[in-house]
Amino acid sequence: MKKIIIKYIYPIAMVLALLMLIGCEDWLDINEDPNNPTSVPVSQLLTSVEVDLAGSMGSSIGGLSGYTSNCVHQMFQRGNTHQFYDLQGTDFEVNTPWNIMYSRLLTGARQIITLGTENEGNEDWHYIGIVQIMKAYTFSVLVDIWGDVPFEEANQGAELRMPSYDSGQNIYPELFQLIDDGIANLQKTSRLSPGTDDIIYQGDLDKWTKFAKTLKLKMYNQLRLVQDVSAEVGALLGDESQLIGPDDDFEFPYGASIAPMNRNPGYQQEYTPGGSYFYINPYFYEILMGQNSFFPVEGNPYEGIVDPRVPYYFYNQLAPGQDAENPTAYRNGDFVSVYMFSYNIDPNEGFDQASSQTVAGLYPLGGRYDDGNGGIASFNGAGDTPQRMLTYFSRLYTQAELALTGVTSQDASQLLEDAIQASYDKVNEVASMAGAPTIKQTVIDDYITDVMDLYDASDVDGKLRHIMTQKWIASYGFAVDAYTDYRRTGYPLLHNGNTDNLDITVQTRDYPVSFPWKSTDLAVNQNAPTQKNITLFKVFWDAN
Repeated sequence: MKKIIIKYIYPIAMVLALLMLIGCEDWLDINEDPNNPTSVPVSQLLTSVEVDLAGSMGSSIGGLSGYTSNCVHQMFQRGNTHQFYDLQGTDFEVNTPWNIMYSRLLTGARQIITLGTENEGNEDWHYIGIVQIMKAYTFSVLVDIWGDVPFEEANQGAELRMPSYDSGQNIYPELFQLIDDGIANLQKTSRLSPGTDDIIYQGDLDKWTKFAKTLKLKMYNQLRLVQDVSAEVGALLGDESQLIGPDDDFEFPYGASIAPMNRNPGYQQEYTPGGSYFYINPYFYEILMGQNSFFPVEGNPYEGIVDPRVPYYFYNQLAPGQDAENPTAYRNGDFVSVYMFSYNIDPNEGFDQASSQTVAGLYPLGGRYDDGNGGIASFNGAGDTPQRMLTYFSRLYTQAELALTGVTSQDASQLLEDAIQASYDKVNEVASMAGAPTIKQTVIDDYITDVMDLYDASDVDGKLRHIMTQKWIASYGFAVDAYTDYRRTGYPLLHNGNTDNLDITVQTRDYPVSFPWKSTDLAVNQNAPTQKNITLFKVFWDAN
């Protein structure tokens, strides 16, 4: 029977093909495949660019917050790369965000700018302005993390396959101009206005302008050690209503849906059955718990003060008194982790603790609020905590730093107090969205009073330590700026594996002051530099 069917398939197919040729004699003239369009509407490209921006910055293993959280001792993975700063140009933590930003994000941004301006009088100015601001933000992060990067010759496609690496010092002024161009384009009349196409601000151009100006403030603060920025900062602070406010945070929203999956990628990673990717750094945990059990040199500036954000920051899988599944390296109550700098040294460091280790909680990733009852971390949390990138509270911490260091005449003490309050407001915002308890204002007031008493009793350097340490605590979930802040100010003080009171930790490498370049790019690009020494190659604004 099969042979009979096969026998007649070919004649029938030939007849059908002949009929198609007769009926469509000009079919060979078709030069557009409807299934493979040669152009994409700028509205669809904008959505893609925003998704890639959040992904490249996020707290999952492919985002910059993943490894920078290790650099600022918040979260880390077991292994040499994370525990001993042994970052290489071939590592996933280097290649993934670099690829996302250059191959997708910045390519999409270039397409939007090109498509939006190619028809005279029919431009999509609002899309162009938004993308110019995001492009400036992306390149500012690339410079802050890598130092010298492709800029002028980047993303030219086949026209220029071997871009030169530009000096970060030369790139920064171009970014300020790009931001100004973006702001100007938001003020123009546009044939289309981004609404649902804009996931971040839903087409609110005023908020995009506030983000752009706050981005400039952040960048000027990063320049303050190598350039007099008082005039530029003063101009931005002349009308603070034009900066990010409590309802204007630059962040990417996520949902709680599983099918289709639109939860925070960090949540998807950490709450997948089988164990999380990151360990919480015990040093970070003890700072928040007011303890100082193993880092006598650094000391805890808040010893004896328990931070009320702890149950929002960390989720303990163990119930009170419950045994861990294996011998533990670090256990503090029901909190379970491993020490940094202990890889292949601590005899208990390598045991599987998938259902025992403490994981990132509700605030950073949308995980579970810790009610003290324990339970396996799985897909049982909200998962919809946004990916923060530039917030109101971080703006206030920036202003506090600028005031303390003499760039402005504002009140650094009041700005620090306002920043701490704003950081707590953000935690309560996330908690309310997830239906979790919020932190009472009386509890927040007590914590602020304790911190401000310590601040007021400190000298100028001690005051800077408090500002930067509080900003570091608030940054949990987005460590990119914390990594920049540490290199610029030296704060917060970080755990040193060679000066603690542990015999199971050894810090074998110096601190990475920049990321290595992607090795494969260096190998094929004759215009690329040779690989750097990441313990010596500083970003241009790093005067420490």
